[in-house]
Amino acid sequence: MKYIKLWLVILFLGLLGTASAQITFFEGTFEDAMAKAKKEKKNLFVDFYADWCEPCKLMGEQVFVLPEVGEYFNKNFVCCQLNVESPENKALVQKYKINALPTMLFLNVKGEVLQSINGTKEPAAFVHEAKVVMGEALSFEKLYEKVKKEKKNLDLRQELLLQAPAFIGTQEGYNREKWITRIESLFDAYVADKTLDKMVNPEDFTLLTMFHQQKDKNDPIFDALVKNYQGYVEQVGKADVNRYIISLYNGYIISLCRNGKVEYKQELERLNGDLNQVYGGIPFGDLTAFEAVNFLADGYYNLYRKNLDVFFENMNKYFQGASSTLTVNNYTGPVEDLFSLYQGNIPENAYPKVIPWLEKALAFPQMSVLLRTRVLCLLGDCWKETGDRTKAKQCYNQAFIVSAEIENKQLMVQLQKMIQDRLSVL
Repeated sequence: MKYIKLWLVILFLGLLGTASAQITFFEGTFEDAMAKAKKEKKNLFVDFYADWCEPCKLMGEQVFVLPEVGEYFNKNFVCCQLNVESPENKALVQKYKINALPTMLFLNVKGEVLQSINGTKEPAAFVHEAKVVMGEALSFEKLYEKVKKEKKNLDLRQELLLQAPAFIGTQEGYNREKWITRIESLFDAYVADKTLDKMVNPEDFTLLTMFHQQKDKNDPIFDALVKNYQGYVEQVGKADVNRYIISLYNGYIISLCRNGKVEYKQELERLNGDLNQVYGGIPFGDLTAFEAVNFLADGYYNLYRKNLDVFFENMNKYFQGASSTLTVNNYTGPVEDLFSLYQGNIPENAYPKVIPWLEKALAFPQMSVLLRTRVLCLLGDCWKETGDRTKAKQCYNQAFIVSAEIENKQLMVQLQKMIQDRLSVL
């Protein structure tokens, strides 16, 4: 019996430890939280949220619960959460001009804003913001001034660049453009001074993904990534390195196709050369990487030339050969691009050719509610244009039912009205 009691004590203490490790939010009104902050001589941290807000949930599930976050915030702030849709919080939402979620504010005991955070934050960046409020870390502007004085300090420049996107996201208008120009110039100088071969580390890889998001024809950064591929894989991990290189390369190929540049054919030869180490390990069903990407590139080249017969021919070859490895986005992406190119009114003979792609997309069980609603509406449009109003009505009705699961009620109402408008003209 004593061993059982001992384990119960250990379990209880463990549960207490888990609870105290995360941010402890004050249970009570904003006024009571402010009174507590005054009594304890602390600043107030306020998280404005809504039940339907997915980024809010992300912060709650992946950031607020971390021990390093909870320990710092519980020690230095009185923390409270305010639901923006609660009537009792309406005045505060208006006072602090809460227009986007999540919005998190650091307030002094007078209710004055010391610092604000809009959107999600990585844990380290989140704690850094709190340390700036507490005077334990430099603000972005002060760090920038320090970088200007210590021009040869590459570590300091790296630190500033890593913080830059989050800071720029808080700026508007002229200030935003000013900081974008400054940081872009600083990044170019940083790469030149440090040299690319010395940037094979996690921090500099992060900087590349932040500031180099488009491949050019002659691109030393892309070439250095490929040259140092194994080093980056060891430092960062294969999945992240592959994702970044593929996004740059695929984006470049698509841009060539969109602009009618037949050089994309020559560029694709790299798949059999230095890029084979990246693409060679990716499964494409019965196709080689070279075959798969060529079908896609040929398809998109002809899509943007509006040679739709050739577009459908190449896409179907890709779908057939790579069928066992495809995801829902492989089917929905080309459909969205087709409708976008024709501003929603694709040629009459294209509708029946799109239907099988949309039906295959709907066969995937793992799909967001919003995307499933969108795909059902597109499929309904296709059936309507081919003359099958019964199937069109079935798709629209199903889309209406699925849309009821959308947590953002305002968006749900807008989509359901759009669906009802479609049904009314059948």
